[in-house]
Amino acid sequence: MMFLVSLLFAGTMQGQEKPSVGFTPGSFYTFSWNTTFTLGDFHEWVANTSPAGFDLGGRYFLDKGLAVGFNIGWQRVGQLYGYQTFYDNDGSAITADNYRFTWMVPFQGVVAYHIAPGKLISPYIGLGIGGDYMEHHLLVQEIDAYNVRWDFSLTPEVGALIKFGNFSNWGALVAFNYKWTTNKIELYHDSKSKDLSMLNLKVGLCLIVR
Repeated sequence: MMFLVSLLFAGTMQGQEKPSVGFTPGSFYTFSWNTTFTLGDFHEWVANTSPAGFDLGGRYFLDKGLAVGFNIGWQRVGQLYGYQTFYDNDGSAITADNYRFTWMVPFQGVVAYHIAPGKLISPYIGLGIGGDYMEHHLLVQEIDAYNVRWDFSLTPEVGALIKFGNFSNWGALVAFNYKWTTNKIELYHDSKSKDLSMLNLKVGLCLIVR
């Protein structure tokens, strides 16, 4: 009888020390695989969906669910197109297959609000503000025509932080965002664009710090 009472008392004390809701993070850090879906003029340039990208991020909680942080990454989109005619600035023409690709290095500050950050699953909404370094390349035969541009960008995002256990320091991040930039593509006369935009799906791992 005394043994059962002791077990009950020990279980009660443990429950008081570790409530089932878990803990509220002080900060967390993410490494995500990034899939890009181009939109608008960017889609006219490269229509393919691209899984070639990654994202590194950090968030620091200020008060309750409010967090600030950063995102940096690398992305690439590309596509092979059939015979097309391109006119150079001097009026000469080239008709050939062409390969188009863009690679980019995004960097943004982020503010986000996490709903119930102490729970096992914590949805959030956020906004990234920053810029990108982009290189746009058009390969036609032995010619590599390219533009290098910096831009300003805005990225509203929705997602969720999912702990692997109530008290685990590891978890998953799943997020979806829309990104608008002031970037342009100006390669030959038929490939002018402005204000490139895209959708991004992010799936990754989180290191959660108490």
